[in-house]
Amino acid sequence: MNITSRMLGIATIILWLVIVFFSVTAVYSVLNLVVDMGEVQMLPSGNGFNLSFPFSIINGGYYELADLNLTTSVTDTNGIVMDLTETIVPSIPKDATVNSSHTIEIALDDILALDTENLLLNDSDFNVEIFVGLNFARAVPVQLSLNTTIPWGAPFANFSVGILDISVQNNTQIEVTIPVSFENHAVLDISGTLKLEVYNVSQNLIATGVTTINVPSGYSFTDNISLDISQEDVVGLSGTGDLHLVFETPMFTVDWWESYG
Repeated sequence: MNITSRMLGIATIILWLVIVFFSVTAVYSVLNLVVDMGEVQMLPSGNGFNLSFPFSIINGGYYELADLNLTTSVTDTNGIVMDLTETIVPSIPKDATVNSSHTIEIALDDILALDTENLLLNDSDFNVEIFVGLNFARAVPVQLSLNTTIPWGAPFANFSVGILDISVQNNTQIEVTIPVSFENHAVLDISGTLKLEVYNVSQNLIATGVTTINVPSGYSFTDNISLDISQEDVVGLSGTGDLHLVFETPMFTVDWWESYG
C-alpha cells in the first residue's frame, strides 16, 4: 500500500469519526433544547387586535442555533389570508436562553372584508399555519410546520329581537318598541349607534329607531328600542317582518338583516 492510499484511508477514518461525533453530540444537543410557549394574549389595538405568542428557547446543547424563523399565516374558514407575520431570532448561542414573542396583527378592515354577517353574529375560529425553521450549528437546516386555530368571538353573538309592542298613549301619541339583546364575545368593546328599520311582510318601511350602545368585551346588551312611526303607518304594522340593522362607529359601518315576530 503506497503512502497516498494510506493517507486516504486515515482521512476517511477521521471523517467518519467526525461524522459520528457530530451526530452523537447533535442528538444530545437536540435533547437538551427546551422550548417553552407562554400563554397566548389577545389584546385590542388601534385598528383591530393583536395576538401575542411569548416563547423562550433554552439552548443546552453543544452548538449554536442560527437564523430561527417563525412564520404564521392566518386564514379564515374559506382559506382567505388575513395576516402573514415573520419573527426572526438571528442567533441562540450554546448555554444561552432567548426570550421573545411573536405578534400577529389582525386589522379590522381585513375582518370586515370577509363574511361580515357571519363574523358579527357567530363565534368561529381562524386557522393558523405555523412554520419554524433554523440552522443547527450553522450546518444542518431544520424545518417544522404545524396547524392550529385561534378563537373568534362575535361582537353580536346570540343576537335576538322580540315582538313589536304597540302602546297607545292618547289620541295623538303612539309608542312602539322592540326588544333587542346580544352578547359581546369579541375582544374589542362595542361602541356606536345601532339603527333599526322595520319592514312589514309586504317589505314596506314602517318604522325606524336609533339607540346608542356601549358594551364592553364579555358583557351583554338588553334593551327596548323605541321606534318612530306615524299614525298612518301603524295600520301597516304586522306581527312578523324584517329588520334592517345598521351598526355605525367612527371607524366603520356594518349592516345585516333579521326577522322579527
